[in-house]
Amino acid sequence: MNVIIPHILNIAKEHNMDIYLVGGALRDIILDREVKDYDFVIDKMNGEFIEDIGKFLKKKVIILDKKRHIYRIVTDENIILDFAKLIGDNIKDDLFHRDFTINAMAYDLKSPWPIDIKKIIDPINGIKNLKEKIIKYVNKNVFTEDPIRILRAVSFMSQLDFELDLETREQIIKDAQKIKKVSGEKISMELFKILKEKKSHHYFNLMAGELKVLEHIFPHIAEMKEVGQCKYHVVDSWTHSVYTMKLVEEYIYTKDLFEDYIQKAYDRHLNDKITEDHRRYQLIKLGALLHDIGKPAAERVDEQGRTRFKGHEIVGAEIIREYAKRLKLSKKENEILYRYVKLHMWPLVLYKNNDLSAKNLYKYFKMGNKETLDILLIALADIVATRSILNPDEEMKKFKTYIEYIASNYLTRYLELEDLGEVIIGNQIMEILKLPQGKEIGKIILDIKKAIFMGEIAFEKDSIVDYITKKYKGKMDL
Repeated sequence: MNVIIPHILNIAKEHNMDIYLVGGALRDIILDREVKDYDFVIDKMNGEFIEDIGKFLKKKVIILDKKRHIYRIVTDENIILDFAKLIGDNIKDDLFHRDFTINAMAYDLKSPWPIDIKKIIDPINGIKNLKEKIIKYVNKNVFTEDPIRILRAVSFMSQLDFELDLETREQIIKDAQKIKKVSGEKISMELFKILKEKKSHHYFNLMAGELKVLEHIFPHIAEMKEVGQCKYHVVDSWTHSVYTMKLVEEYIYTKDLFEDYIQKAYDRHLNDKITEDHRRYQLIKLGALLHDIGKPAAERVDEQGRTRFKGHEIVGAEIIREYAKRLKLSKKENEILYRYVKLHMWPLVLYKNNDLSAKNLYKYFKMGNKETLDILLIALADIVATRSILNPDEEMKKFKTYIEYIASNYLTRYLELEDLGEVIIGNQIMEILKLPQGKEIGKIILDIKKAIFMGEIAFEKDSIVDYITKKYKGKMDL
């Protein structure tokens, strides 16, 4: 950017414009954080100016908002440059229209570059609040003007490890219900920024507790705070869920939780890119937080007067589908979250029944599929969160060992079956059995995988061909 900035200034001079660097880039430069997004405001905007910058950078100009004169250019290094027309009569007017003081600073590009902090335009004490590590609103109307700023405040807290100014905190509480007016995409964007940080549980608990905003996004949270206590749970469902999320985060960032080969598999798996902006570990955190979302609807009192939540995972899975739709998550993310909630109980069921037979393991691996490791992590956190409060002196290593054993079986026995195509493919099966293309081939492939997992045949072509020839050739009902 030290090369690009002077050129942008020269182009602005050619068009007789004043141009300023504003907002988050300036904030992060002061904090010595990596900067990937640069926001510029210009006193008067015209298309030729933006086109000239695009030509200099040899990049296409993206129109974000033609009416408000907002444009974007992305460099070869994936650095985002946003340009907007100044709001008001001067740069100070513009800064008073921003969200938080730490983002309401500007730097005139005619000043020396790299930045001279003494020349920063700072009418609302942004630098002072940066030093104090405080998130403070520019004025009390910021959340009315744009309610997504409620979540942005928490997002900045999580990213910068800052605290909320008292007046800002009180205003968020007053305006919390306004978040319901915000689109799912914008809400999702801020929530996943928080989920990217290491203490997500703290900030979600803050949003659900003191700030009273999260229940306007996930309405069932209010009910979770009222139910959940039973023979096995001494706290309400929400308190338990936050603790489960906290433990999941500890597991995610611990590098020696499991044996070495299992740990390495988890490290790779957790960082899977699910969408362009979302990683698997973020979804696991959200799944851990909402794994018991179905408990309020499933609550029943049996004949002995005991409170039960039978089927809460099934009810919860349907609820989380609706939440995923509301947040405009991808179909893949929707399915992953659904699987987390619906299947989070099965490791505990196996543990209670003391049944790790190949038949049962295969059944659950098939259901969990690529989310099996995720579900095991959530289940581990779930049971530890429950038992450690119920009986702080209880030894939890046995259940962890159980989870580790299941993960080992998944990695060494089931996961390799995904590569069945390297040994035999559907077309070869069709040719051997003289079958047309259809659902039968898919069923046979699943049968082959199960037979290999159960140890009935070897994972090699001759053994597979012999197996399907004896079992299917001439016997298929076509």
